[in-house]
Amino acid sequence: MESMISALPIIFSLVIMEVLLSVDNALVLAAMVSHLKGREQTLALRAGMIGAYVLRGVALVFASVLIANTWLRLFGAAYLFYLMSKKLADDHDQEQAGKTELANRSFWYTVLMVELADLSFSIDNVITAVALSPKLWVIIAGTFIGIAAMRFVAGYFAQLMKDYPALELASYLLVGYVGLQLLAHELLHFEVAAVAKLGIILSIVAMTLIYDRSAALKLLFGPFFKQARFVLTLFARAVDLLFMPFKWFLSRVLSLWKR
Repeated sequence: MESMISALPIIFSLVIMEVLLSVDNALVLAAMVSHLKGREQTLALRAGMIGAYVLRGVALVFASVLIANTWLRLFGAAYLFYLMSKKLADDHDQEQAGKTELANRSFWYTVLMVELADLSFSIDNVITAVALSPKLWVIIAGTFIGIAAMRFVAGYFAQLMKDYPALELASYLLVGYVGLQLLAHELLHFEVAAVAKLGIILSIVAMTLIYDRSAALKLLFGPFFKQARFVLTLFARAVDLLFMPFKWFLSRVLSLWKR
């Protein structure tokens, strides 16, 4: 009973992360199928939502492997930091090019892309969960409570993210934070208390929203964040360059589905 009570801050943290990332993922899936018309769009989006739930459950099986392997945890931590860097990188033109390319694809190619996106999102979420807690039952509880909560609050949070776009940025800052936290734990054996983890997560969300609405804070910290973004962009580009051969091979395989 005591261990369950002590795990509540982590479970709550996992629910927050799950809801924020799931809403962002759902918005991405909606954009991916936006070029389809009528029934095809509905079917592709439904396939995406079903895939999200199924693959999220499958990815939890991977959590036990991740917990037991130090090198996988280190790789996962670096991957989470890369995700944040990639999001903060100045890649607007690349995103627009991706949308233009997808608009010319068939229904089945779009469904395939949606399912691959689901797989990527599921891996992101389970690595994030492991970074917050090494206990499998805590990860499962937090993830499934978050999934269940999405059924009731998805519409509200989707509207909230439209009204406050900075929430999307906050979700990726949280991903970067848990990645750095996992690296600190694995390399320096630095442990953050469960309550402190929850406090930091809530603080990141709150400070991101405050900064987004404050002209004075943007004027004061803007130059620093601009330099930080430049460094993170270089890091993301370097990782992209490193994995370019794999991406090229994958693109050749996926080209078979284009028509």
